[in-house]
Amino acid sequence: MNWRLLAPLAAIGPIMGTLMVMGAFPKGVDRFAWLMVMLACAFVVARREGPRALPHAALVGFWNGASSTLIQALFVGRLLANNPWIAESLADQPKGFDVDYFVFMLVPFIGVAGGALTGLLAILFVRLLDSR
Repeated sequence: MNWRLLAPLAAIGPIMGTLMVMGAFPKGVDRFAWLMVMLACAFVVARREGPRALPHAALVGFWNGASSTLIQALFVGRLLANNPWIAESLADQPKGFDVDYFVFMLVPFIGVAGGALTGLLAILFVRLLDSR
């Protein structure tokens, strides 16, 4: 593993989580910001690691997704206060629904999804770069 490559890219996840908690993204913009993060990370890893891009990109994607969601789970009260559209989407849940527990349960799933998508994008970029 190339930790000198992974360390700066892995700092993006906690930054994105903090920005979400602070309410920096309007409704729907966070998805596009995450798309840009995944594309950028996958491209950088594909360019620097070539044939070993998949494990590097998957690890960066997993860390970024899991750490961002973990920060949101730790500060879920502030997240809901600063992002009323998230609170609104969770308002129709049945009685006894625990938002804190729900967000904590999302941590591994978001991590795996982020790792898989970033890894697949890195494979795509490796193939595109090799064809040039």
